[in-house]
Amino acid sequence: MITPPAPRLPPQGRVTRSGNATSGPELARQRQADSAALRAARPGRLDLPYAAAPECRFDLFPAVSPSAPCLLLLHGGGWRGSRQGFSAVAEGLMAHGWSAALPGHSPVPDSSLTRAVRQLHKALDWLAAQGPLHGISGPVLLCGWGSGAHLAAMLLGHPRVTAGLGLSGLYDLGGMEEALGLTPLEVEVLSPQRLPVVRKPFAIAFGEAEPGPLRQQSRAFHALRQADGGAGPLLPLPGLDHEAVPEALRAPDGLLCHTARVLIEEATRTA
Repeated sequence: MITPPAPRLPPQGRVTRSGNATSGPELARQRQADSAALRAARPGRLDLPYAAAPECRFDLFPAVSPSAPCLLLLHGGGWRGSRQGFSAVAEGLMAHGWSAALPGHSPVPDSSLTRAVRQLHKALDWLAAQGPLHGISGPVLLCGWGSGAHLAAMLLGHPRVTAGLGLSGLYDLGGMEEALGLTPLEVEVLSPQRLPVVRKPFAIAFGEAEPGPLRQQSRAFHALRQADGGAGPLLPLPGLDHEAVPEALRAPDGLLCHTARVLIEEATRTA
């Protein structure tokens, strides 16, 4: 049972030097700049191919200890975003001695969502086989934001994954057939809400200032999991909109980092 600390969450916007709160687009731009700085400071294990498609590359940030937990972070961006602008989100757990791994995948709907899921399954296979050669052999917390949270839920059952954390996810793809180029069958088999529950721990977080469908889908997926033995807390984040939610994971002493650490500690203790 996770006992959270008093939540330490960012406001909807960070405060600039002029004293003004940043907007969602400004948060995204700052996150991209911070990610570029992190990549420049640690360039040795970037753009490692795990499959043939050009987007199928890993960025690895090993910890001092190879056995440290690893945050495997799936970027957002409507199944079209880029891992390169998301690296900074790993900073909070890296401050606790974790490693981090960020895989890319082919953009949807230019490529199919079915293919993207298969690619990321291969990414986890690659991490299981090749991660120790790059200093990453500890338990994996699979985390994603937005479309990445959907993919994290889809891949929770992979044997390399110990636990998961979904931020602001869409877990039922009904109504998105045209936008994502989905067939009716794909809606069924690619919607975690419509699939059997994976009983690994999976925490579900969302901002209380996010659009209603995101809040509703998070609550519905948590209820489904709870009803069928799926562990993991539901974490409404007061006052946070969509762009601010991943910023909460950057706080080393925040609720999301605490939750991630406890998920891994409890899962490895009972394994």
